[in-house]
Amino acid sequence: MQWLDPWWDVADLGPDFAATFERVLAREVAAGHPLHGIPVAALGKHGGCDDVLFRLLDGSGRVAVVHLTWTQSPPERPPWPAAEMFANVEAFEAQRMALDHAEFAG
Repeated sequence: MQWLDPWWDVADLGPDFAATFERVLAREVAAGHPLHGIPVAALGKHGGCDDVLFRLLDGSGRVAVVHLTWTQSPPERPPWPAAEMFANVEAFEAQRMALDHAEFAG
């Protein structure tokens, strides 16, 4: 994937960095949330906010942008953390990353 500002690849900082986002998501997602119980892999991070792009490891090819809350308490109540689902990475690139980049670039 060609990352466009303000998005960047979490793999650039190593697997431990990506794992941190995955642990935070697991802590925040409660029963009733669309991502509850679905294994994920962190792919990218929005440089201007707490949005993280996750690949859903359920065989669907879907990805989700999740606005992490960084709560230290028990899981958030749905619909938090807010999640925007995309059919695949290409849909994310066209429908979200390109728009964020245009806004970022001014």
